[in-house]
Amino acid sequence: LEASSMRVASVLPSATEILCFIGGERLLVGRSHEDNFPLQITSLPVITGQTTTFTTAAEVDRVVSDSIGKGQSLYTLDAPLIESLSPDVILTQDICSVCAIDLQTVERLAAKMTPRPKVVSLNPLNLDDVLANVLQLGEAVGMAEEARAAHASLVERIAAVDRRVEQRRRQLGEADVDSQVLARRRFEPVKDREHAAGVGDNHAIELMCDLVP
Repeated sequence: LEASSMRVASVLPSATEILCFIGGERLLVGRSHEDNFPLQITSLPVITGQTTTFTTAAEVDRVVSDSIGKGQSLYTLDAPLIESLSPDVILTQDICSVCAIDLQTVERLAAKMTPRPKVVSLNPLNLDDVLANVLQLGEAVGMAEEARAAHASLVERIAAVDRRVEQRRRQLGEADVDSQVLARRRFEPVKDREHAAGVGDNHAIELMCDLVP
C-alpha cells in the first residue's frame, strides 16, 4: 500500500510518537488509552484499556504482581472497534507485559481479521535500538525516506549533547570523574538494586543514567 492510503492502529504510546515524529500522524486511525502526545491524536478512537486503577504505589504493586501471577492481562483490547477501523498495520511491543498489552493478544486478533493487518512489534533494549525502531516503523508504514531523515536528526541531536557534555567536562577539569546517580523505579516498595552507578534494575533506567555526565 502507498503511505497515503495506509491505516495504522497503535497500542503503544512510544510507537504512536515515533509515527507522528516521522510525519505519519495522518495515517493513525486508533490509539491506546495512554496516548496523550501529540495533542492532535487524542481525539482518535481509543482501542485499549486497563484493568487496574491507581490508588497507592504499594497497592498497585500488589495488584499487578497478583495479576501476573495468575496469568491475567493488565490491559484490554477493543476487538470490535479495531476490526471496524480496518487497520493495515498495528503497532505494539513484546518487551513488557506490565507496560502495555502483550503481543500474543494483538497477534490473535490480527489473525482473525480480513484482510489481516501486519503486526509490527518494537522491542528496544538500548538507545541504538530506539533509533533503529524509527527506521523499522518507517519501512512498515511506507515512509522509509521520512524515517531516515528523522533518524539522522536524532543521531545529530545526541551527538550534539555528547559534544556539549565533553566540552563542559574539559572546562571543569573532570574528564575522569563519574557522576553518582540514584535511580528508583518506585518508592513503595523500593524496586532498585545497588549498581556501580546506583542504577535501578531496569534497562531504560540504566540507559538514562549512562547519559548523565
